[in-house]
Amino acid sequence: MTKDVRRWILIGAAAIIVLPVLIYTFDTIRGSGEIARNVTAAGVDLGGLGEEEASEALRVYEAELASQPAYFEVSGTEFLLDPRDVGLEVDEEAVVAEAMEQRRDKGFVAGFFSWFGSFGDQIELDVPVTIDTVLLDDVLDSWEGEAIDSPAYEGGVIIRDTRALPDYPRPGEGIDRDPAHEAVLASVQGIDRELVVLGTAQIQPELTNADIDEATAEAARLIDAPVTLRAEDPEFEVVFSREDLAGALISDVRYESGPLVLLEFDEQALVPLLTPLRPEIEQPPRDAELVIDEEAKEVTLIPSRHGTVLDTALVTDALLEAAARSGNSGEFPYAQGAAPAFTTEDAQALGDIGFVSEFTTSHPAGQRRVTNIHLMADAVDGAIVEPGEEFSLNEFVGQRTTDKGYVPAPMIFNGELVDDVGGGVSQFATTFYNAIFYGCYEPIDHKPHSYYFSRYPEVNEATISWPSPHLIFRNNTDTMVIIKTNYTETDITVQFYGNNGGCVAERQLGSRYAFTQPPEEFEANEDLNPDEQKVTQNGWGGFSNTVKRVMTWPDGTVIEEDYQWTYQPAPKIIEVHPCLVPEEEGEELDTSDCPVEVPALAGWSVADARSALEALGLVLVEGTAVEVNDEAQSGLIVEQSPGGGEWIEPGSEVTVNVAVYVPPPDDSGEET
Repeated sequence: MTKDVRRWILIGAAAIIVLPVLIYTFDTIRGSGEIARNVTAAGVDLGGLGEEEASEALRVYEAELASQPAYFEVSGTEFLLDPRDVGLEVDEEAVVAEAMEQRRDKGFVAGFFSWFGSFGDQIELDVPVTIDTVLLDDVLDSWEGEAIDSPAYEGGVIIRDTRALPDYPRPGEGIDRDPAHEAVLASVQGIDRELVVLGTAQIQPELTNADIDEATAEAARLIDAPVTLRAEDPEFEVVFSREDLAGALISDVRYESGPLVLLEFDEQALVPLLTPLRPEIEQPPRDAELVIDEEAKEVTLIPSRHGTVLDTALVTDALLEAAARSGNSGEFPYAQGAAPAFTTEDAQALGDIGFVSEFTTSHPAGQRRVTNIHLMADAVDGAIVEPGEEFSLNEFVGQRTTDKGYVPAPMIFNGELVDDVGGGVSQFATTFYNAIFYGCYEPIDHKPHSYYFSRYPEVNEATISWPSPHLIFRNNTDTMVIIKTNYTETDITVQFYGNNGGCVAERQLGSRYAFTQPPEEFEANEDLNPDEQKVTQNGWGGFSNTVKRVMTWPDGTVIEEDYQWTYQPAPKIIEVHPCLVPEEEGEELDTSDCPVEVPALAGWSVADARSALEALGLVLVEGTAVEVNDEAQSGLIVEQSPGGGEWIEPGSEVTVNVAVYVPPPDDSGEET
């Protein structure tokens, strides 16, 4: 074998060894911020993804878990569970954190072999799933009522003739809760779900005989004497006998912090008593009305006539208040009508008006923003948009001011959450926009939020402020639109009534793309030292997506519209000392003017202290000498001003006092 051949063999062997090492080094550097190759979680491939991308992939998996129903059987009756009804959640952060640690072996050799194994070996991580047991118990309660013949009974009040009698609680069969909790949680852990049979057990009621006795005593008080309701304009009086009251009084067990017995009069039972009196109650004048039942989603035309209107619900509430009041009397409530300027013919000329679309969004109760949402809903409730007319939410409601009852609440301004009067009404705007979207009406002007908020439908949302951005739509139908709003402490609903020709709109959400990472922004805070910082807003990433609105008419006509939006990344805002805030973006930071932390100089020589201070841009000034009895301290610094740890401007003086040894006196009391 010649020397040349041996040399080429050695070169080839070296290449075989060095080349994988070079590839490993390059691959490791390139993927330093990514999850290692061939790492999956519940079948979701996380390899090569950054933290935000991996979190988004797991959120998609969570949404898929939540959208798949689970199947259960209780005492031979089958039930379908929507996991969203029991608050299904996945801890994406914990899974991503665990995934980021995979194949991160310490040491070059261990890291190389771990990397080499990633091309063939797969690491599968568990994805922990949680549910809300309080919500689950509500679901199990309803299943017990449907499936079990002799469930536990919390009791109530029985009305017999004009007497209130107790109906005491009774134990009975019920779902065995602890095993049921475990079975439901196990079922929703994965996508493929089989029918699970939930066992039952004997259950003891929560209400006691004493609770029922107390409710019975209250019921007896409500029906112990006739009740009189009177009105002055027009003059009217109706007396409800004890038999009338007893025939209408009902009890029901309601759950708040626990079960309680609720007593009320049944409106439907009072209708036969009040209907014969309608000719006396309902007197002219009265306009024609289009009455909307928002729960039933029905529009009813009440013919025009002059007069007051009987409202049995109002009468029922007034009767309960009067029965509980000393004296057993109260005011008879009228539902007032208007003058007949709007006739039945006028209403009929509007065409066939019915329910078209609605949308509901939820929010936590008690926040300041809820006050603003409710005020805007009240302002819009009952608004009418004529055919061909444009409706501007800003113009209709007007500027939100404290005089109108609006309060300061968080809103986004220049990328930050700040308080502003009327803040939070973008939730109403989003709800309103989706009613437009699903009603097949024509959006004229709207703008989604700059940043993505998970409480709003992706892309299908709108922000609003004064004087802009706007939310405007056009009634592109031949029939007027009646806008109705209603709300609870935790949600807001907008309904559109009109006639859109039977158009049905479907939303098709695309896949996110063009992901962007949150930038960092620095703000000055003079209360911070240069070595301190304070995060006032955690940033989040941005992305783009497209929603397709597919509108289909009864004759088969289909129109598709695409709505694209790019959500900006929300910056991470960090407060630092003013000297650490660059004047312009991208400018190299000059920290020469930053305050300097004074070192603790006690025990230092003057020369060493001067050198250290000069290196920090500070000036040493020698102060007065300090006499000491310890010769070892002589010549060393014992006092300083400002003290160690204080921050001062560059060029400032630091005064030091140096120890001077003074020998102690001899035994004779004379100095030596």
